[in-house]
Amino acid sequence: MLSFSEFWITVACYIVFILGIGAYVNYRNSKKVGAGGLFASKLNWPQAIMTYIASLMSVWLFFAGPGGYYKGGFVYWMSEMTWLPMYMILAHFVTNKVWALSRKRAYVTPTDFYCDRFQGKGVALLRVLVGLVFLISAFPYVTSVIAAIAQGAVRVSDGSINYGMVCLIIGIAMVVFTTLGGFKSVALTDTIQGIVYMIVIWLIAFVALWIGFKGSLSDCVKAIVDNEGTAFFSYPGPRGWVPYGYRFGYPFALLIGYSVMLPHIFVRACYSGRDLNTQRKLALHTPWIRVFVWTGCFIVGIVCFGMLPNIATEDAEYIIPFLIEGNIFPNNPIFAHVLMIAFFCGACGVGLSTADSYLLSAASIVMDDFIVNIFGIKMTQKRRTLVGRIVILLVGLIGVLMALDPPDLIADMIMFSIGMTMPLFPIMVIGMYWKKATTTAAWISVVTGMLGIWWTYMVWGQGGTYYGAVAMLISTVTMVVVSLLTYKKESNEKFFTDMQAGINEIYVIDPAAK
Repeated sequence: MLSFSEFWITVACYIVFILGIGAYVNYRNSKKVGAGGLFASKLNWPQAIMTYIASLMSVWLFFAGPGGYYKGGFVYWMSEMTWLPMYMILAHFVTNKVWALSRKRAYVTPTDFYCDRFQGKGVALLRVLVGLVFLISAFPYVTSVIAAIAQGAVRVSDGSINYGMVCLIIGIAMVVFTTLGGFKSVALTDTIQGIVYMIVIWLIAFVALWIGFKGSLSDCVKAIVDNEGTAFFSYPGPRGWVPYGYRFGYPFALLIGYSVMLPHIFVRACYSGRDLNTQRKLALHTPWIRVFVWTGCFIVGIVCFGMLPNIATEDAEYIIPFLIEGNIFPNNPIFAHVLMIAFFCGACGVGLSTADSYLLSAASIVMDDFIVNIFGIKMTQKRRTLVGRIVILLVGLIGVLMALDPPDLIADMIMFSIGMTMPLFPIMVIGMYWKKATTTAAWISVVTGMLGIWWTYMVWGQGGTYYGAVAMLISTVTMVVVSLLTYKKESNEKFFTDMQAGINEIYVIDPAAK
């Protein structure tokens, strides 16, 4: 639909936009003492919320989300909505407490928390194992972003654009932007793009609903029931894509893996808030913003199913281009071109807002966990920044190479990354709340958790239903049993003292009573 020139002009404008922000932030940081480094910085609550939300959006907003609702139906959307209120509980009992510790202990990577809690023999092995899990989870996610953008480019241009060329150009732009501005520029672009693309997804939803059903969602539902029966509104969904096991595995994957344990999300939820007010607003506002965003995706999915019920499962992630070309273009070609450009820019924006965050997290893990802590190489801040940028380049290059031959479904790569990190969650929580949890139990639980992931995906073949939920259960049991077998009084009272001090500060209701 988009011509060769329209496409590349769009890409050029977008790249100039993000590189301009990166250059601006880099200039500001060079003039400002304490502005934050390449890998981390403290954010006020509007930026903290929007960089968190934009990192979650990923390619989900324009690809996997609407396509998932098209294939999975109403029950797929409900499986996402049911866990959202739990996020506030999770923030209260977990992420806010990690944040309180981070202020005192200056954590940088997610692994820092684990290696602060667990001390003594085996802690180096624990750092290697946890760091590898977080690092490996980055590659499928970064790959999913580049592949989705490149596949989207081919789709919106009716095949006139070379897939590999888009992978290369988007990958280069992503790496240059991330190394140029660092954490601050990522947060700023996330904030701007997140707001814009939430508006875009709802605009597409409203336009589609109006063209297809004169704005009546009830007429859309009636058309689906009349033409397809009730399969869209019950398990296992219209394409058999949502088995009953989804009710257990998928909400857990979203609540824990997606909302906390992905490394770039972990840093935003647990380390990046400037103050207590930021953390509280993050816990309060992100659930309803996520309902707003994901419901927009669902409206697109259900309207497309009502209008275009025969799209093949492997093509469902591109229902927005199908919708624009088949239903909006015949009514208003100019507006359809505008929406197609907005769709592609949106895919780039929300995709890169996740990929660059992941690049920073992956580079930080390589730098802090391996080069500095494991290999003991000391560097000045200037040298550390230089090496960090080189690592970002290498990780980005690997993501580009993997994107040249990706799996058929973008959602598969996203959900595998989510599943991989889930077994690390019980190790963190048990360590926070149980003084008898041991370092030996922690590293053994990482190993058994990863074996659980391998068994769930490769042997049992149920990774697409349970993700990391079963592996998380395995690591939980391992953590408790091995701790009971190996417990010896370990001297780590400073950790619990600092945590309690942070908790006391967080939960003081009357500041005058301090």
